[in-house]
Amino acid sequence: MTATMSHTRASAASPFAQTIRRFTEEKVIPRSHELDQHPQDMPLIRELLLQAGKLGLYGAVIPEEYGGTGPNSLALHEGIEELGYGNAGLAMSLMPTYLLSRAVALHGSELQKQKWLVPIANGEMIGSWAVTEPHTGSDVASITTKAERTPDGWRLNGRKMFITNATVADCLLVLARTGGPGIRETLTTFVVPMDLPGITVPRALEKMGLRSSPTCELVLDDVIVSDDDRLGPVGHGWQIGMDVLDYERLAIPAIAAGMCARALELTSRYAADRTAFGKSLDRHGPVQGMLADIAAGLLECRLLYRHIAGLVDAGRPAVVDGSIGKLVGGRLANSVSSLAVQVHGGYGYIREYEVERLYRDARLFTIGGGTSEIQQKIIAEQLPREPGWARTAALP
Repeated sequence: MTATMSHTRASAASPFAQTIRRFTEEKVIPRSHELDQHPQDMPLIRELLLQAGKLGLYGAVIPEEYGGTGPNSLALHEGIEELGYGNAGLAMSLMPTYLLSRAVALHGSELQKQKWLVPIANGEMIGSWAVTEPHTGSDVASITTKAERTPDGWRLNGRKMFITNATVADCLLVLARTGGPGIRETLTTFVVPMDLPGITVPRALEKMGLRSSPTCELVLDDVIVSDDDRLGPVGHGWQIGMDVLDYERLAIPAIAAGMCARALELTSRYAADRTAFGKSLDRHGPVQGMLADIAAGLLECRLLYRHIAGLVDAGRPAVVDGSIGKLVGGRLANSVSSLAVQVHGGYGYIREYEVERLYRDARLFTIGGGTSEIQQKIIAEQLPREPGWARTAALP
């Protein structure tokens, strides 16, 4: 059964996705236990993220003239699914680099594109994306990190929390306040080297799951940056930040699809090998029902991210669809991993079995990048602005 499933996955994948699959199977899955440890092996995580870049993952959002192959959202997220199949944490840690790259590609100067996009496309740099603060969470409009003008540029001061990749990154996309309260014309984005004086990472946080994705506290203490490091016009940070966050949501159903595929293979294998009451588990009706629900979750996640990526690549609105993708993808990752543990019974609760890690990893998907409740709010508020959405949703 397992061999047949793996063959089916390989025959259906694009050449690029197959390249990421081989990388996942050869370089990532054999080190899954190592990647799930605390304290984290930061050199190993950085090495794998750079290798993913050399295979072209980040290049999928970078135009060809800067060494990329994009923009191609579908190819990118097919690759994210493949890495999510092997390790959801590493798949999450891809995001800050390609999000920074997308922001620079869309809003950067020629100097910034040459400085950041070319080495990222070559797999030589990793990025980090600093928005969340200790007391703001999903309330981006309330950030307090300040950027004040100086004779030579800007001085950044503030504290960020839950910042992915800060311990392994080379560059930082940061959202800071350059005006008064509120969001319109008061926030600005900057792309800065991580080795500037005043940038410190006091700690990487110990987490329940996704341990191969470093999540950190970040302090900006009188960090002096040039005006050349400012991304986009002063006061346009909200628009740039929202574009980044909208695109970030697309990763959740893609990673969830990979996790569902892994859960289906592991759980089907276990159910076929395990015997109870004189027959294998996969011949018991309740277990068959759970396997069917896992398979349904996989298909739902895969269809979701492919649909939303298609909208993005076609230049069509995707705010409602993207938030639905994150909302539903997060739910399905949690429900499918829970079913996988249930089929495994007591063994599913033991660290030795991979479904235990899938269960822990999935929990963040209804919290990070905007909680499920925030996604519901976005969807409900956006629908009146798109009155025809109900009649056209998911249509060509």
